[in-house]
Amino acid sequence: MYVKATAIFLMIITGMVPFCLQAQSTDEVRIYYGVAGADYVYPAMDGGGSYENANFKEFGIRYLKGISERFSIESGVNYSSSTAIFHPEYRGEPVTVNEEDYHLISVPIYAHYTFWKHFFVNGGPILDFDGADNPSFIDKQPGIGYSLGFGGKYAFQHFSLFINPNFKQHALIPFHKNTPHHQKLTEFGVQFGVGYRF
Repeated sequence: MYVKATAIFLMIITGMVPFCLQAQSTDEVRIYYGVAGADYVYPAMDGGGSYENANFKEFGIRYLKGISERFSIESGVNYSSSTAIFHPEYRGEPVTVNEEDYHLISVPIYAHYTFWKHFFVNGGPILDFDGADNPSFIDKQPGIGYSLGFGGKYAFQHFSLFINPNFKQHALIPFHKNTPHHQKLTEFGVQFGVGYRF
């Protein structure tokens, strides 16, 4: 499944290249790697065990289309992977902790505003697609989510280095809602990357 998701990611990147090459002077392409503390948020219930998320990491590419000197529309593709962990409810007998890898492909559509030259805020909706087949004990996350972030950057010539702490919640509006207590993958993370301005 990892190979399949990676192939999809690379095809999307390849498709973006001609568009990026036509970019104007206010446009920028960014690549990044990120880590996050992530968890599955759902309404409180009595019993039923608990869930957690570990080893979250992500990478992606973004294209910033300049609307003005300070304001841009930011989009691209993001691939994330993590390990979902389920702790069954203890009933006086030994229990087995279940783990499975989970992959998510996301397309953000953000507003991006730069201020004081070296700082920016960004945020907006996220369109999510499963990079895994059928998770056994967590809810599927395809749907519409959102992200809010802020960051800093240092530019030199056409290049820039940036850091982007952010909050993301997936499946705010899920495409597949099998239960009334649908889990929402929620992240507090940070992205590090490099950009090239045309």
